[in-house]
Amino acid sequence: MNNEQRIEFWNVLCSLKGENPEADQKQLQEKIVLPRYLFRYRSVNSNNLDALRTNRLYFSSANYYDDPFDTFLHIDFQKIKNEFESNFQSDAAIEQLAIGMKHFISGHENELPEVFVNAVTDPSKLKTLPQNGLINAFLSYVMDVRNEIRKNTWSVCFSENGLNETLWLKYADQYKGYTLVYDLDNTENLRCGKMDKCKDCGILQYGTPLYPVAYSNEPYDATSFARFVLGQKLSQQVNFPLPPFLQADLSKGITPWEREKTTLLKKMCHQYDEEWRMILPCPMNPPIMREWVPAGIILGLRMNPSEKNLVITLAKEAGIAQLYESYINIDNKLDIRPLPAENRT
Repeated sequence: MNNEQRIEFWNVLCSLKGENPEADQKQLQEKIVLPRYLFRYRSVNSNNLDALRTNRLYFSSANYYDDPFDTFLHIDFQKIKNEFESNFQSDAAIEQLAIGMKHFISGHENELPEVFVNAVTDPSKLKTLPQNGLINAFLSYVMDVRNEIRKNTWSVCFSENGLNETLWLKYADQYKGYTLVYDLDNTENLRCGKMDKCKDCGILQYGTPLYPVAYSNEPYDATSFARFVLGQKLSQQVNFPLPPFLQADLSKGITPWEREKTTLLKKMCHQYDEEWRMILPCPMNPPIMREWVPAGIILGLRMNPSEKNLVITLAKEAGIAQLYESYINIDNKLDIRPLPAENRT
């Protein structure tokens, strides 16, 4: 997909209301142009070699990504700060805040520390809270929510370009690694859901949708999503539900697609990655994986002989049929060719 097509997909994603999941998914699929092959760049290390041998694709949490701006929630902190401060702008506003807090904890007063109940329901005490560093503490809490969302966003990343020089440098250890080739037309190679151990797996029920990443310098404003997650987190910590009026306010404009919106848009400087993401749609305990036999493997230009032989041996053990080596062709471009028969053993 070119980036114009990816942006069309992104615009449809942002337009979804979440009222009819099946219809939403159909709209998305109509905008997705799947490539025949996807590529996954790997360096030679013990974890990657074990995954190669066992045909496992491990999902990674976004807070482990090397790019701190990947799956990054763009939050309008000034807007949140202004909304927070507006509750303390006048005696009347503070009175209303005290009434709201009383309503919020109604019926749960005995479950909470008395000092907390007094602090949030007494207007005279509420009035002093901003001067006691409450606003900065609140904004810091919002920052923690951003990190929490990244921590709970799991995906596997691919490129539709197997000859991307930047990706060979960055993710395949400066051409000393290898690239796995996945054939989207070969459903037989996808082992998930076909084994006895799969019957209780959340992936079997929900799948792992594959989506293109769009590229734009206009970020997605995740302020409302952050407020919503903040409310849910607060509810969990105090161990009782938010009152309906507050839940309705926080849910305004929020759809089931917020997590996808935070992870499927990257800055234009990354557009040559031509990235795709397999996203985990349900909570699961790590390690989280799918078993998918690659159709082929491409060996890097600078692999040393011993590591090359090891990777070839493991690829054959994994049942990978097509073995390639990369080289620089007569047009001075990176290219691939079948690995010579004498180098396959």
